[in-house]
Amino acid sequence: MRRSTPGGAFRLALDGVGLFCACTLIWEHLITVQLSEGPSMYPTFSPRGDYLLISRWHKHGRGIEVGDVVRFYHPSFLGVNGAKRVLGMPGDFVCKDPAFSTEAGVDREMIQVPEGHVYLAGDNLPWSRDSRNYGPVPLGLVNGKIIARVWPLSKMQWVRNPMQPTELSGK
Repeated sequence: MRRSTPGGAFRLALDGVGLFCACTLIWEHLITVQLSEGPSMYPTFSPRGDYLLISRWHKHGRGIEVGDVVRFYHPSFLGVNGAKRVLGMPGDFVCKDPAFSTEAGVDREMIQVPEGHVYLAGDNLPWSRDSRNYGPVPLGLVNGKIIARVWPLSKMQWVRNPMQPTELSGK
């Protein structure tokens, strides 16, 4: 049996602190996993809860596009994160629909998303509290992009962006 030396114990403690710091750095700045609950993103995510893999590299809206699902600090509820789909980037024009409406584009009123903001909406419009309620969200509140569902295992999959850009023909 080996004898433990003070230097060996110090090295082990230092390695443990280093591992903890590396894990914390990865968790806070690269990727994280969080439970999502509620009906606003149904059918993309289950109302009963899915564990989602979140890329923290996309903090403050870095690299996001229309159609991506982002996690953000909720502008109305302190300490609460929300998850919604990006419908408009800075400078885009979007339909200003009434809150909790079941249809999109009914009022035919358009607004321009201000610089430094995104327009967000849930996939389940009648059950979603989103930009129709509180307006465009500052990019500073975006704290990640949801890239995959990791639990339950039977539903593990990448979160895809169903909105593709369109080409206008010059005919």
